[in-house]
Amino acid sequence: MTSNSPSIGRLAVRNTVWLTILSYAAQFIAFGATIILTRFLGPKVFGLLAIGLFWSSLLSLRSKLGLTQASIRQPELNGELLGTYYVLDLSVTGLSLILGVGLAVIFSQTIYGSEPTVGLIIVVMLIVESLPALVNPLGLALERELQLSRLTLVYLVSTIISYALAIILALVGAGLWSLLGMNIANAIITLVGTYVVCRWRLPQVFHLHWRFSRPMARRLLKQGVPMGLANMGTTNIVNQYDNFLIGTFVNPTMLGFYDRAYRLSQWPNVLLTQVLSRVGFITFARVQNDLPRLTHAMRLSLWVITTLGVPIALMLAFGASEVVEILYGPAWFVSSFFLRFLAVYTLFSPFISLAGSLAYALGNIRMTVWITGAQVITILSVATFLTLAFGAVGTVLGVGVTVAIGFVISTLYIFRRLPLSARATFGAPLLAVSIASAVTLFVMSQSGWHELTPLIRLIIIGCTSSGLYLISVVVLDPQEMLARVRYVTRTFRGTPTA
Repeated sequence: MTSNSPSIGRLAVRNTVWLTILSYAAQFIAFGATIILTRFLGPKVFGLLAIGLFWSSLLSLRSKLGLTQASIRQPELNGELLGTYYVLDLSVTGLSLILGVGLAVIFSQTIYGSEPTVGLIIVVMLIVESLPALVNPLGLALERELQLSRLTLVYLVSTIISYALAIILALVGAGLWSLLGMNIANAIITLVGTYVVCRWRLPQVFHLHWRFSRPMARRLLKQGVPMGLANMGTTNIVNQYDNFLIGTFVNPTMLGFYDRAYRLSQWPNVLLTQVLSRVGFITFARVQNDLPRLTHAMRLSLWVITTLGVPIALMLAFGASEVVEILYGPAWFVSSFFLRFLAVYTLFSPFISLAGSLAYALGNIRMTVWITGAQVITILSVATFLTLAFGAVGTVLGVGVTVAIGFVISTLYIFRRLPLSARATFGAPLLAVSIASAVTLFVMSQSGWHELTPLIRLIIIGCTSSGLYLISVVVLDPQEMLARVRYVTRTFRGTPTA
């Protein structure tokens, strides 16, 4: 199975557009449902789930092997690749379950003896994370053929159904099982949806002769393990170690406040990083030997981040108190403190993700390890020390230092590896951020500001931060904005571009 390379640009743009639209829809539904859930479930419930998710994700060995990324890099999708991938994936999934159940029992009697529910959560979430292994080769085939919009549609459907189930369970007083049931339903629906979509879009996959190959297995492990370990550092340590620190050394209730703030802050990250990293990695890998096209793909990705991600982050940072009060209610006010910081940090995450995708697509495994390793060392040392010294506030500060280091290393790599101008990329956005921030702070400092309702304040903040930022970017560099919009529009429609 091969793809028509001249259509890569159009496929990448179309997938980016549709993934963004569908991801926005799914996130709107998820956040809407979460607002309802926070009215019935206290912060401790969310905190306990966050601790369990940290351990289940850490103990899941599937992602540590990097099999999916290694398989995408293979020149051809055939039965040998699918069969080998399937055997390796199922084997490591079984090993993860055995290891995870054993450690969950130990944790319930030792470090989480006062909260034995954590052990149950770990086991349930390990089972949930193992279910996709049953159809992972089909998902791999769909990703390789850039059928990402269909997979995201499955994600949207599963989000709607699983969150509806969670709300019903919360209404009848199921408590923690509202969230666990939601995750179980989501995994099952995704499993079925992936199978159906592959039957519909790539029926030829089912006619291939799937077989296990030792040489292919060695190749996948050799290429995948370094990336898998780097992903482990990012996913399990850089992105979740803060949950462990607060949940273990502070308390689950404080983690619940932090976790809700973190979820809100991830709007730019979820809506852009996940979209760009999925489309970007596949696109970078397929044009890795064509420097002009590779550079153009990166330039477009950076433009999407600065155009769509920054406005959301600005509104969340300046309107943290208003957002939390409107969405969660006064009882969750503590979350607004965390949100103000975390929203700023999410401005940097998409750049780190892009650099990792570029490095791995080009086979520069050392750089992916370096980017992740620097962040892992920082958060393990700095964040741990600051948490023990200052509690949850120290955790937030440690996360900020970690993200800053990752951003510096990542941007240096991107601009040294590709003929791109940092000044042209960041000049107008930085000036626009300065203008929007200054005006927003001035407006918020006016007398009578807090006499306005939270909704009115948030609308004003949205206009002065996000709105003024976008206007400033267009005014500062109108030709760049017009050129990018025209390119995306023409490519999406399939119109030839110059």
